[in-house]
Order: sequence, then C-alpha cells, then structure tokens
Amino acid sequence: MSVGHTRRATLLAVLAGAALMGCGGGGRSSQHADSPHAGTAAKPRKPAVETAAQKKRKLVAKVDVSSDRILAEGKIHIAAGAPSDAEVRREIEAAKRHGAKLPSGESVQAFEAAEAESEGPAAGAETPLTPWNPRLKPIAAWIIPVLAWAYEHGWHGTVTSGYRTLFEQKQLNAAGAFSAPAGYSNHETTAYPGGAVDVTAPGQLLAVLRGYPGPRKLVGGVLGPADPEHFSATGD
Repeated sequence: MSVGHTRRATLLAVLAGAALMGCGGGGRSSQHADSPHAGTAAKPRKPAVETAAQKKRKLVAKVDVSSDRILAEGKIHIAAGAPSDAEVRREIEAAKRHGAKLPSGESVQAFEAAEAESEGPAAGAETPLTPWNPRLKPIAAWIIPVLAWAYEHGWHGTVTSGYRTLFEQKQLNAAGAFSAPAGYSNHETTAYPGGAVDVTAPGQLLAVLRGYPGPRKLVGGVLGPADPEHFSATGD
C-alpha cells in the first residue's frame, strides 16, 4: 500500500471515531442527543422537613429514655405517694374544666404572668425534703415537727397541700373546689395558730396524733366529709 493510501485510511479512521464520540458511543458519561435528560444534571432529592409534632415526639421520647435510664441506675428513689405523670395531667385537666386559669406551659410569658400575681412563700413557711412531702409543698414551720413525729409513729400518708399564696387560693375558688374564700384560709398564713395542711390517710393521722406530746396540736376532722384531709391548729 502506498503512503498516500495509508494516510487516507488513517484520516478516515479518525473521522469515524469522532463521529462515534459525537453520537455518545465513545464516552460512558455522554448521553444520546435524543434522550429526554440530555444536557440536564440529576437534581439532588430534598430531605423531608420535620413537622412540629414530629419534633415534639422525638423530644419526649428522648426525655423518657433518659428518665428510664436514670431510674434503672437506682440512684433516685421516688417516694411513696408521689403522683405519677398521668395523675398530674388528670389534676390539671380537672382544674381547667372547672375554670381555673393555669399557665399553659408553652411560653415563658405565661409563667411570668402567673408569678407576677403570686407573692411567693411566706417567711414562716419551709419546704421539708421528706418522704411525707413528695410534692415539695411549703408548710408552716410549726407544723413540720408535728408531721415528722406522726410519720415516725405510724402515719404513712403524704402532704398534698400546705402554705398557699392568695393567688393559689383564688385558683382553688375558681375551680369550684371546697375551700375557704381567698384571704380567709388558714393555708394562707404561717404564724401559729394559723397554717394548715391537707394530707392523705387523714384517719390514720388523726389516730396517731392523739399521742402527740408537743404543745402545738394539729387538729383534723372538724370539717367532716366535706374536707377530711384538712388539718390546722383549730381544724378549720
């Protein structure tokens, strides 16, 4: 074969290869000109956006898991008589049904508004950290040694209410619960003979307190079936 024929054959081969490349035959990344996706890159898929409800469920699940782990370690003991989450929710719903105005818990402003109407614990109130006060209620100081003695001598109940502010007493009145009008309740004072507590197992406490040797007596049962859990220096 002559040199001219060789050059001509090489040129034809190059042109044929170029034609094939132009039609997508020579590169793995090339797309056919007739392809509907020709000239467009694949769009990345957007991640799904979490709703507020989904975020809240994840947060609650995280808190529950943490709580379960802490309890499993055995370092925390829940005192007998402490309310469960379900009991607390039932109490809140019952108060709302009766018209009590409670902070919503959804904003800082709601709690600040409630705090502004509350005077806070009185000077004569203390909050004992004991098994018989699992809800950490502030209590008139003179009542604490009486209940401590009673617990050591056979009373196994707990305090459900102690000192109340005027605002808290108004809430009870608004809820329709049996209670003295705001401004007239022994729960709103701390100086003896003022001061009062509400307790569980009131019959047991009555029986135990018959043997209390101290000078300041805690009296219960005066209000009868209407308010059997109420104890104060005068019983009312």
